[in-house]
Amino acid sequence: MWKVLLVEDEVFVRRSLRQLVNWEEMGFTITAEAGDGREALERMREQAPDLVIADIIMPEMDGIELLKQTRSEGLDCRFVMLTCMNEFEYARQALEYGASGYLLKLSMNKQSLGEALSKVDRELAGSLRIRSQQVSESFVRFYGQMWQAIHGGGSGEAATGQGPAAAAMSFADADGKPYASVWVGSFLHGEEPFTLDDFRKLGLVSTDSRTVMHLFPHSGQTTVFVWNPASGPVGRRANGAAAPWAFACSPVSAPRDVLRVWKETLRALDRHWYESAVGGAAVPASGGAAAEEAPSLDWKTEREWIQSFEQRHMDEFRSRFRSGWSAIGRQRLPMALVKETAVRIDRTLARIAGHGGVPADSLLGCTTHRALGERLLERAERYAERWTAGAQPVTGHPEIDKALAYIHRHLHEDVTLRGLAALVTMDEAYFSSLFKKKTGVTLIHYVQQARVGQAKKLLEETVLPVSEIGERVGFPNTNYFIKIFKRWTERTPNEYRHGSS
Repeated sequence: MWKVLLVEDEVFVRRSLRQLVNWEEMGFTITAEAGDGREALERMREQAPDLVIADIIMPEMDGIELLKQTRSEGLDCRFVMLTCMNEFEYARQALEYGASGYLLKLSMNKQSLGEALSKVDRELAGSLRIRSQQVSESFVRFYGQMWQAIHGGGSGEAATGQGPAAAAMSFADADGKPYASVWVGSFLHGEEPFTLDDFRKLGLVSTDSRTVMHLFPHSGQTTVFVWNPASGPVGRRANGAAAPWAFACSPVSAPRDVLRVWKETLRALDRHWYESAVGGAAVPASGGAAAEEAPSLDWKTEREWIQSFEQRHMDEFRSRFRSGWSAIGRQRLPMALVKETAVRIDRTLARIAGHGGVPADSLLGCTTHRALGERLLERAERYAERWTAGAQPVTGHPEIDKALAYIHRHLHEDVTLRGLAALVTMDEAYFSSLFKKKTGVTLIHYVQQARVGQAKKLLEETVLPVSEIGERVGFPNTNYFIKIFKRWTERTPNEYRHGSS
């Protein structure tokens, strides 16, 4: 909630302002009142309101002088002036000194006050974004440090040379004052983006002129850090219906506790990810010490999946995958680590099937463990179908077939005669001669044709730039890629793409 100071010498006008709109639904709360400009200035120095609604004509110090004094002292707040019909010259002066607007007292109603508050809300939100961005660089490094401490098993000291507790307490605002508290909330939003505006509309935490906010997105979830959240009431905004995302949050804590608090919110989302089929709920954090990190997925399990797929034993692959995925669910491994594992396995299977360069966003965006497993299995079966449809040649010679399988799995790498000959334990000259005899082409021509074939798929099925496609299929530079592609297709990559669309 933005804090409001009402400055008006007529008590009934202040009372009318309080009753005219639902301030909390508009995102504001009236924290103080004053009867003249001099009293108002003292309140501002004490409480630092975000918005001052002030009459222009008052005893002691009028609204224009209050605005001037505020600006000269560097107090950061917005002004909306109250004026009568014959005071337009004063209103013009107020706008020149930076007032956000003015209201005519005699015709003021719910709509006009609501529009003025909405305008100020947008201005304050813009200032919050700018203020947060100005100090974001060191915070972003700090969030990455903590993320590694949570999921990488380290102490979290690598990035700054100090632990998270000490680093958090070292941050200070523009006035050099340390941040006294921090609010942490983690949102499981899937493939849909999550913004600060989305967060603010939920009305979960109050803000003021010393508050900064940052987002840390990762794997379909985003954590919001609110440094120096304002004290006072927190209410839901009028346009902030129930959250469409699952989320876990922690009350205001001392900065030294931010790592512990973040762990708790992430673990709460982990529980929801494993146990719930839908989002859109607030997930209670544990409130206690975070559990020790669970181990990552056993490499033996991954290897069994990959071996079954590589040997094209899809029934065995499905059985092993479902069994292993259920085991992950029972272990309750951290969601982020499971998603990273899923992406790594997906890329390996795609590469084996000669279908590289497939975006992994749909995996990272899964909002339940079950959905991720189903999507990963669907993608694996799709790779297998395409692999079977364009299966690599089989010569019947075990060593040459072994070399061909290696070539198709490692097209993106430097495939050499020496390396392949060593792979099948043959003399280089003999292997080269045997390879041409069994395939009908030289090794270099076979590799080029295989790379061009893979490049065709990427040109047809993705919007990746030509330079990146060439790199992904193993060409050392774009010019060489274009030259070889044109040699085998009589078209440049761009001509092929346009002709295929």
